[in-house]
Amino acid sequence: MADYTKIADTGNGILMLLKEALIPELLNSPDQIGLCSPEDHGDFTVGVWLYDIEEDTSIQAHEMTSIGRNAQRYPSTYLTLYYMITLYLQSDLKYRAVQEHQIFGKVIQAFRDKASMDPQTFIPAGEPGSNNIRFQMHRLEMEEKVRLWTAPNSAYRTSLFYTASPVEIPSARKKTVKRVQEIDYRFTGKDI
Repeated sequence: MADYTKIADTGNGILMLLKEALIPELLNSPDQIGLCSPEDHGDFTVGVWLYDIEEDTSIQAHEMTSIGRNAQRYPSTYLTLYYMITLYLQSDLKYRAVQEHQIFGKVIQAFRDKASMDPQTFIPAGEPGSNNIRFQMHRLEMEEKVRLWTAPNSAYRTSLFYTASPVEIPSARKKTVKRVQEIDYRFTGKDI
């Protein structure tokens, strides 16, 4: 798999997590959950929107990584991804609020239970030394939430906000290195 797909892989991992948590208890079909913006949610009942990407400044990678015997890769970039999860239920109005609350509760529970995931397989983490992506609820002021809601002629919908980090994007740049193959020790009378 290509190294530049980590952002897409993280989004797909979130979809897998939500489908596992919500189907079939609260939703009927995995097709009801998808990546979309608030203004273009189509038939999705649960929309996951990547609304911002920032470099994770808490991780400063400066060292080259060895690739085989004669090559090194330049340092990776580490990112924090910001997601908004919004519900677009079409059920009867008298049942809709209760159903929304149940779905929100299950989503919060799923993210808490699997707060750290292996970026390769998106299964619960736990193996030592793995670079896991952590999901955390992100606190925003109401004004910021309303500003993110960009759907024209639509009122703000209650949404959940999460961050995913660190998401590693390895560098595609490599350099060839020459390894030491032989050492020649020569002593002269002055060195002794």
